[in-house]
Order: sequence, then C-alpha cells, then structure tokens
Amino acid sequence: MLGAACTTAVLSTAGLIASTWVRSPAEVAAQTEPPKASVLTAPVESKALQRTVILRGRFSSARTLTFAPSSALSPDGTGGSEGGDLLVTRRPRKAGDEVRPGMLLAEVSYRPVFALHGRIPALRDLVQGMRGRDVAQLQDALAELGYSLGPDTRGRFGAGTAAAVRRHYSKLGYAAPTAPGRAPTKNDDGARSPGGLLQLPKSEVMFVPSFPARVVTAGGSVGRKVSDDLLELAVGGVRLTGHLDPSEDDVVKPGQNVQVVIEESGDRYRGAVAEVGDLVTPKASGKLRQPPYIPVAIRAKGSWKPGLNGQDARITITAQATEGNVLAVPLSAVNAPADGRTSVTVISAGGDRRRVRVKAGMSADGFVEVAPEGGALREGDQVVVGR
Repeated sequence: MLGAACTTAVLSTAGLIASTWVRSPAEVAAQTEPPKASVLTAPVESKALQRTVILRGRFSSARTLTFAPSSALSPDGTGGSEGGDLLVTRRPRKAGDEVRPGMLLAEVSYRPVFALHGRIPALRDLVQGMRGRDVAQLQDALAELGYSLGPDTRGRFGAGTAAAVRRHYSKLGYAAPTAPGRAPTKNDDGARSPGGLLQLPKSEVMFVPSFPARVVTAGGSVGRKVSDDLLELAVGGVRLTGHLDPSEDDVVKPGQNVQVVIEESGDRYRGAVAEVGDLVTPKASGKLRQPPYIPVAIRAKGSWKPGLNGQDARITITAQATEGNVLAVPLSAVNAPADGRTSVTVISAGGDRRRVRVKAGMSADGFVEVAPEGGALREGDQVVVGR
C-alpha cells in the first residue's frame, strides 16, 4: 500500500512538471509575436537657431621680405672680406622676434646687417657724395631714428648724412664702412672720412617698408655659410585664411560673423568673413593629394597679434541665424509628402493625433524652424519623430 502511494505521488508530480512544458499553439504565437510599435516623440521648442560652418585655417604674414648679401667688407669696414666665403658669425635674432627700425638683425663675416625704414630695396652701395631717391630714403630713415643730418639737402649724401651713418654704426658696435681708393666725382662735397669716403654698403642694410616686422628665419646657426636667404621678415601684419569645402560655397558670404579658436593655446578671437576666393586645386605632392578648397579670408575685430603668425586655427562661421527665438522641431518631425504640404504630426496627452501644416524655415544643428499654417502649434507640443 505504501509503495503504491509513493508511486502515485511521483507520477502526479511528474505530470505537474510536464504540464508546465506544454503550450497551446495560440500561447506560443502570442509569446513570439513582435511588440506593438511605439511612437517616438519630441517637444516643440522655442529657441534661436544659427547655422554654422566649421573649417580649418592658418595664420600667415601678409607679406614677407628676404635678404641675402652677396659680399661683405673686411671686419674693419675698409675692404672686401678675405677667403671668399660668407659666414654667419653672430645670430642676435631668432624666429618670432619683433624687428624695429635700426635693429641689428645678423652678423655676416663680422659685419652687421641691420634694418632701416624704407620701401626701396638697397640696389647699390651708397657712397658719400652720391645723390638720388635712395639717398633721400636713407636720410628719412636716419632722421626717424633721431639722427641729425646737418646742412645736407634732401637726396644728397653729404657730411651730415655721413656723420649720422657713422653714429649709427658706433651705436651698433661696428666700424663705419668706407670706400677707399674711390676717386672724387663732381658731386662730392669734399668731406672725407679717415681712409676714404664713408659709405653704406647694400650688403649691410635691409630696408623694410613697414613696422613692426617679425623674423621668420634668421640665418641658421653660427658658422654656417650664407648660401640661401640669410633673413626672412614678415611685414604688413598677419592674415588668417581658411579652407572651405567647395560644397558649402553658397553658404559662406562676406560679412558673416566668425569665431576663431587657436589650436595650440585655446585662445578665442572674434572676426568676420572678409572675402571668399575662387576654387583652388592643389598640385599633388608625391602620394599626398590635397583636396580642392575655397580660400576664405578672415578679418579681425581689431587686428591680429603678430605672434599668431604660423598658428593653426579652427574657424566657426555663423552662416545664418534667426532673429530671436522661433518654434523649432527635429528635422525628422517634418513630413514632406507628394502633395507638397509640409506638416508635423502632433500627439495629445490622450494619444490623439492631428496633422499641422507648417512652413519650414532655416535649419541648424538637427532642428528646423517651423511656422504653423493650418492648425495650432505651441512650444511643448509633442510631435512624432519616428517609430
């Protein structure tokens, strides 16, 4: 009896367990069918929209000047240097240094190279007794440094101009150069320097059209032969040029506001689009091929600091902006069916839906400006953005 009861109990338990494994076809279908589709919504917002274009740019000098002497006087300034090779013997300036009028820029074979204010490059050695526009430029530069020219008339290299040149060489710590053995001309005024007529060799002066200027390259290391340009100066301020993707050519226009972020320091500046150039297609360099771009000139609100020269920048251009807050919805909320009647679908708190015709305006950052044309639409309304 006891054994039969145990057997019955075991069978009953097994039957109960087995019954939990058995499902009708209807139950199986109900459990495996996909869940009911849900509707994704987003609120209508009241916000200001602005469309921005981001591009990269680089600061560079508006103009550069180069200088390389082809000869040098002897260290005492009385004749040609011996040996033939021109060597950098002193390097008082480095890249990035500011240049002012009268400043020593370099030393070549123990002779100075200095800057003076002037637009005409030094094309000849200016020797005492000469006349010309280049002499007048030298006199203006010396007067700017505070030197007296004595009784010399403008454009004539007389004794007063010679004395001013001599004083400047003395200030720099070098012997004033002379031109020994030169025969007097009818224009010489009779004033002589010991050992010959005083001169300003074209190998020792770099005329710079505007200041402040800044050193780009400065002669390399001491002892190097002067085979390339000894000096390169940046003049005329600093400019910023961005590279615009050609697909956005119709978006960027002169006058649009710009924010500039310096990549290295994180400093921020404000500016505006000054000019949009023509398409540039860079030449391939080996395997590296640069994509075409449109140069965009950016002007500062004020002026760019000279120290920005050579810096990379991230440029953000505000191409369009709404006047104050507008009603805006995500782009995915706007329907544009075949009938051309753009609309959004609003869902009420109770789940009811209504279609509201809208006029779409500018878009930016994933949102689009909408103005209701066929129904009410308010800030906070929930609109369908997907399923």
